[in-house]
Amino acid sequence: MTSQSNHRYPERGIVSKKPADQWQEAMITGNGELGALIFGQPLEETIIFNHEKLYEPLHGQIIQNNNMSPYLGEIRELMKEGKFRDAAELFSNKSGHPLLFTDAYHPAFALKLQMSNCDRICDYDRSINFETGEVTVSWSDDRGRVVRKQFVSREDHVSVISLTTTSNEEMSLELSIDDLVLEGSAREKHISTDERFLAFSCAYAKTKKGYAGGTVVITPMGGHVEVHGKTLTVSEAKEVILLTKIKPIDDYDQQAPSTLASIKKALKAISSKEYVELLTSHIRIHGEWFNRMSLTICDREDTQKPTEELLVSDQSLNKALLQQMFDMGRYVFISSSGSYPPNLVGLWTGEWRPAWNGDFTTDANVNLAVSGGGIGNMPEALEGYFQLIEKIVPDWRINAQTFFGCRGVLAGSKTDGNHNIHTHFDVDWPLGFWTAGAQWLMLPFYEWYQISGDDAFFIQRVLPIMKEIALFYEDFLTEYNDDGTFMFIPSYSPENTPRISNDLQKEGWQPNQASINATMDVAAARELFTSLIVTCQELGIERESIPKWKDMLANMPDYAINEDGALKEWIHPQLDDEYDHRHVSHLYPVWPGHEVNPEVTPEWFEASKVALEKRGRENYSAHGVVHCALVAARQKNADRVVDNLKLLLQEGDYIHSSLVTSHNPNRDIYNVDASCSLPTLVMEMLAYTSPGLIELLPAVPEEIRKGVITGMRARGQVVIEKLEWDLGAGDVNVYLRSLKKQEVTVRLRQGIEKAWNSESETIFIHNNTDLSIHLNKDEERYIKIKLS
Repeated sequence: MTSQSNHRYPERGIVSKKPADQWQEAMITGNGELGALIFGQPLEETIIFNHEKLYEPLHGQIIQNNNMSPYLGEIRELMKEGKFRDAAELFSNKSGHPLLFTDAYHPAFALKLQMSNCDRICDYDRSINFETGEVTVSWSDDRGRVVRKQFVSREDHVSVISLTTTSNEEMSLELSIDDLVLEGSAREKHISTDERFLAFSCAYAKTKKGYAGGTVVITPMGGHVEVHGKTLTVSEAKEVILLTKIKPIDDYDQQAPSTLASIKKALKAISSKEYVELLTSHIRIHGEWFNRMSLTICDREDTQKPTEELLVSDQSLNKALLQQMFDMGRYVFISSSGSYPPNLVGLWTGEWRPAWNGDFTTDANVNLAVSGGGIGNMPEALEGYFQLIEKIVPDWRINAQTFFGCRGVLAGSKTDGNHNIHTHFDVDWPLGFWTAGAQWLMLPFYEWYQISGDDAFFIQRVLPIMKEIALFYEDFLTEYNDDGTFMFIPSYSPENTPRISNDLQKEGWQPNQASINATMDVAAARELFTSLIVTCQELGIERESIPKWKDMLANMPDYAINEDGALKEWIHPQLDDEYDHRHVSHLYPVWPGHEVNPEVTPEWFEASKVALEKRGRENYSAHGVVHCALVAARQKNADRVVDNLKLLLQEGDYIHSSLVTSHNPNRDIYNVDASCSLPTLVMEMLAYTSPGLIELLPAVPEEIRKGVITGMRARGQVVIEKLEWDLGAGDVNVYLRSLKKQEVTVRLRQGIEKAWNSESETIFIHNNTDLSIHLNKDEERYIKIKLS
């Protein structure tokens, strides 16, 4: 097989010149509900289908915990004595069961396509068109140019595959199903064929649930389809269309036949539509979402390389790869957002029980994955995240009551989307002591309110849950530090263990992840009460609660700075920092929070910079790399941003030939949180926003001296329609459109020599860095800036 091809590169998309031998390198497509991995040799290709709701039940019923609240006093006394491991062991033992993972995400089945053999295959390529969601595989052989296209329709909720050839020779192929089911995971499974219908159904081993799926074969220009056992054979066809649909089943024994019948009926209803017609209706939705934003930081021809070449670069920042990864990250986020947001593997896996069961891990991973949904102008995709959180809030109430006897809500650290009863009990990993989770998980809700200005959204969907988080703190914060501020006990900083001096260990103090006054726990509470107070005062609501919230905020402990000048990860004086760790949880008030910044809290801001500089890599998890870079962007530290970008894009071998990321270096463990959060990083380094402030180019690297970004949303109800910069020429142009009448500060820390508005009138410059801009509702303002 040769590597030359005349394939036209998608305007926005990627091309690979080599077939993928394993599913981890597969090209991906999806509509949030149904996903597909496409890989294999040209004549023997495999399409693995996934469905967002397919999680293997690992337990016969939802596991509930014992009531552990009667032991809270004893746990707290043990921790005050430094017996952190004993406290964690007591908590774990009283739960009533060992550590239990969530249900496991898994593939539905694989469709195997085998075409008739040919003597000559050349000019192979495979591609993803980000704007259409199409994966195309094509090559030349004795039949001419063979083209296989696939997308998953947002409009019709099916996978659509088209096989065509440019020659007059008719095609022949065999279709079969590989169930992929892990041994012991199913009590029953069936592959069946019926004329042009190939179907699979599976009953889980542990519950009455299951799922079913089917593929219908259409030959619009003539051809024959024959059944041979569990295989469909197609012959004498000029074009073949394959439509696939999958449905979960609540009661397999009662509903499997009717579910398969409904799938067959739904596929038949659209079987008369041509591929182009189905694609066009899909693009109207997918393409509109994707094209709301664009990034250009290099010439287009620089990106038009096979991914195998794009992933090879010299020592300088690989701008072409970064530009493609920006688009790929948004594509992954959109394509894996349906009723749920992206889980650890997005929407795609080729194995049952993937690492960490492929669930939604809430102490960094899903948080990072959805972080760009708001500023990246993807509210429809974010809706899946909103629905997931709202679905599991009832379990949060159970956690709060069962763990600590508190009203309100306490989030668990892992969920499969069905429930979030915390069952991750382990002496060495006492994640149940983490109280910051609910606030971090609500931050995208609150941020979308800041972006959209949708008062009804805040009042109806955000405020009720935030009030329950506040209610939890009212009941939980009953212990006090020596200075009279609240003591967060127990507490936890994901997923790090503080250091304890040898002298204290000799006195019986025990190193453990269980802790007191983790900075992240404190930061989340401070953020919650600040947001409630500010927003409710603006809206003139919750007047009776605001004084209580103000009192709670006034009693929060301040952050601490250690002897190195770094912001401490634990405010407790006897708990010292462990720098070499993948998480940077204690820098929450820098990112994703906004509390620690150079204008309002300069001392803490400088200490946060020291903390980040001293942070190690530990196991080099990709999410930690992006997280560090996001903090660096908020710290206006372009050099640190570049260090992390180079590690992720070039030095760590994190990226598959499909441009999907892995969790670890050397493409180990398929994982999309780095894919989805990389666009967040790009946006944060090009524009930091908060209500009333738009800071341009706060952490733009020296290597990206020129570029354009369009369509970004700002916190504060402003759309950054376009931002153009040319640092070499000292020029910055920005186009703003406000959703309300307001005054906005536009800031460039590089210094402003002169600024003009769209009428060529000079704008007054404050402090050499700030412009005060008046914006009318729905009016676009063009501002031209010359840097000093």
